[in-house]
Formats: sequence, structure tokens, C-alpha cells
Amino acid sequence: MNHRKVVLLLLLMISAVSYGKRPLRYVGFALNNYVAARPITGFPKMFSSQFHPGLTVSTGFNWKANEKYSWSQSFKASFFSHRYIQHSLTLYSEFGYRRRVKNWGFTAALGGGYLHMFPGAQQFKKDDNGEWQSVSVTSRPQAIISLSLGIDRSIGKNGYKAFVRYQNMLQTPFIPGYVPLLPYNVLHLGFTMPLKSKKV
Repeated sequence: MNHRKVVLLLLLMISAVSYGKRPLRYVGFALNNYVAARPITGFPKMFSSQFHPGLTVSTGFNWKANEKYSWSQSFKASFFSHRYIQHSLTLYSEFGYRRRVKNWGFTAALGGGYLHMFPGAQQFKKDDNGEWQSVSVTSRPQAIISLSLGIDRSIGKNGYKAFVRYQNMLQTPFIPGYVPLLPYNVLHLGFTMPLKSKKV
């Protein structure tokens, strides 16, 4: 399955649920910081050594929900810039669990999807005379695997929520045959607002 089919499949999934028995319940926005580092152990670097900004837009629905917990499916699109390395667009989905404690929510989610990367620096190679010549830079389709943990809090009585989310994202194959996996630690700061229901 090529990258165009993957993108089309995700878009069709979103359209199908939005018009089916499980309508989309919210829309969310988040500012991100992407840090290339090992999962978990790279968490402190998000606050000290690196800043690679991004923006994520999300939506989703509940498979099952009650006053204490919910099982959900989310759909996310994002853009981020890693200086000198890449600029990337992602489209992915996550299956998650949320536990509610009064006005607080605690979530865990696992998912995957598609990333399209654009190299962030000009590339060169030597010609037959030993001179360096610039070469055209091509974008590449990639796959991503996502594992995230989050905390959210309800704001007022209209279904709005503010959230903080920590995500481990694996990009593959970053450089085929050389760097098969590029791990990112991602910090999300954002909010969600309901589309049709106060219970999101």
C-alpha cells in the first residue's frame, strides 16, 4: 500500500464515522515541541536542549463511554520543523483510554499512521571533476508509531478541556539502510472544544 492510499484510507475513516453512528465529538489544537531523543529518557531535553516547533489539529469519537471512563479513537494531523533535518506533515490515528476523576482526565493511547518528510537542508555531491554540486532534494513518505500519555482538565460547563500530553513517536525508515528509526519525544499543550456534545 503506497502513501497516497494510506492518506486516502485515513480520510475515508474520518468521513465514515462523522456520518455514522459515532459522530466526531470535538476538535482540538495543540502547540508542540519535538525532541529527537530516546523514549522516556529524552523527556528532560524537551525543556532544556532542543526546540523544534509543531502544531497539531485533532478530532475523534468514543467507542464506549460512561461517567468514569471512555474508550476512544482520535484522528490527528500535524506539522513540525526540525531545523537542518526535516519539515514534516503527519496524519495518524490513536486508540485510547481515558479515566475521569472529577474534572480531571488521565489518558493513554497507542496508534500509528503516515508522515511525509521534506529534508531540511540542501544536499551536495561531488561531480566527476571533484567539485561539489547541489542535488535536488526530494521528499519521502514514512510511517510513524505513536504512544502517548496525557492529563486534561475541564474548563467551565460547556465541554472545553485544556490538556498536556507526552508522546513517544517513532519515524521509520528515516534513512533506509542507515538510520531505520528516528525517535521523537513530543510535548503537546492545547485544548479541545465540543462539536455536538458536552461529554467528550
